Amino acid sequence: MNPCLFQVACLSFIFLAISDTLGCDRDTGPAGVAHCILDTPYYSKYQCGTCLTNDYIKQRSKGQHACRDSTATYCYYQCMVERYGLDRGPVYDVCLCDPSRPLLQPSVILPASCYSPDGTDCDWYRQCLARMLPCTGQAEYAISYGEKFCNLYTDSTLEFSQQALQWIDATRRCLQVALVPVLHLCQVQPTCDEIKTMAFESHVPCYVDPYQGTSVCSLAPQDWAKIFWTIKSSFLPPTFVETFEASLLTAFDCGLIWSTQFAKYLYTLGVRVWESFRKKRGTGGILSDDELAHAIVLDISLPFQWSEESTIDWYAFAVNTSAFLEPPTTPYADLPGRLLIIQVITAFVSR
Repeated sequence: MNPCLFQVACLSFIFLAISDTLGCDRDTGPAGVAHCILDTPYYSKYQCGTCLTNDYIKQRSKGQHACRDSTATYCYYQCMVERYGLDRGPVYDVCLCDPSRPLLQPSVILPASCYSPDGTDCDWYRQCLARMLPCTGQAEYAISYGEKFCNLYTDSTLEFSQQALQWIDATRRCLQVALVPVLHLCQVQPTCDEIKTMAFESHVPCYVDPYQGTSVCSLAPQDWAKIFWTIKSSFLPPTFVETFEASLLTAFDCGLIWSTQFAKYLYTLGVRVWESFRKKRGTGGILSDDELAHAIVLDISLPFQWSEESTIDWYAFAVNTSAFLEPPTTPYADLPGRLLIIQVITAFVSR
């Protein structure tokens, strides 16, 4: 059995002896301080190590790692362990550092709580993530989504089962913990695209297997549908597609019965489109397939006043035709134009 499995990085005795000198006090930290370390014999190259709380390390690793000193509040967490779960072996480029050169310093000094979120503070996205890395566009969407989801737990107007509340509590903590690595720097500051990618990639594992919490697979599909439609207002095309695809992957991870129930909300349309219809009015730009899908279904919905008088809510997005072994057939299949496959999710909701 690997003796290092449950100890952060299994630090060498040399590193343990000089850890306080480097600036990570076991009791006071400070959190977020990073240094370039050579953790022999487990790694052969220098890598970034960051002073972080034992609580965060346990959350991040889902109980796989902890400070070697079980009584310590803070210890160093190596980049290779934090990002990749590897306690020995090679050091990837993103973690490499040169001990003769100072590490990149953050432009903003954040409070210690930013580096050890517990999921209960929904301002974490603004006060920590957005302060350190001000982003717009899709990365800003990821922040807005996180806030919206986090506030589900404390919104007194919503009626969720006790099991659903337990899942929301564990998941909102998981989603914040997943983004902590972008707050402490090594050699380069992460880009806004990288932040967006990390946020979206955390959705499925946090939904299905949040640390010390119940899985979405244990909820009734109706509970998940209620949560989905509640946070829909934070979805913006085309970034919604990535979130919705994560939801679909979650459903499939939960097994056949759950995904079959989820599929009851989905419909598929096949339409022929001409490239001339993709031009955005007044801008000269081109509509993406997702924007085009949304516009087509919006035109369909208007005569029925779905968004006004009825209780039908919906969202539409395009999918790759290669995802279908036999694309939907229409009476106009022989007409010119490109086939666009549209998925529409619908639900009856209270207004």
